Amino acid sequence: MVCEYAGEPMDIGFNTLYVNDVLSHLEDPEVVFKLSSPTKACIIEPTTVKESEDILMLLMPVRLNN
Repeated sequence: MVCEYAGEPMDIGFNTLYVNDVLSHLEDPEVVFKLSSPTKACIIEPTTVKESEDILMLLMPVRLNN
């Protein structure tokens, strides 16, 4: 998965089954993951939205043992 990230470094993990489930419902080849902290829900949105759609998905991170 190719990504671009700007901001303070953070360690965050997601359950891959849930990530795949979210991505399977989006037709856009590019999506935006909005992250605020490793313990808060991530907002996932397609980069382009059809006029008749209003899509917003949340994904909770999993706790990482560091």
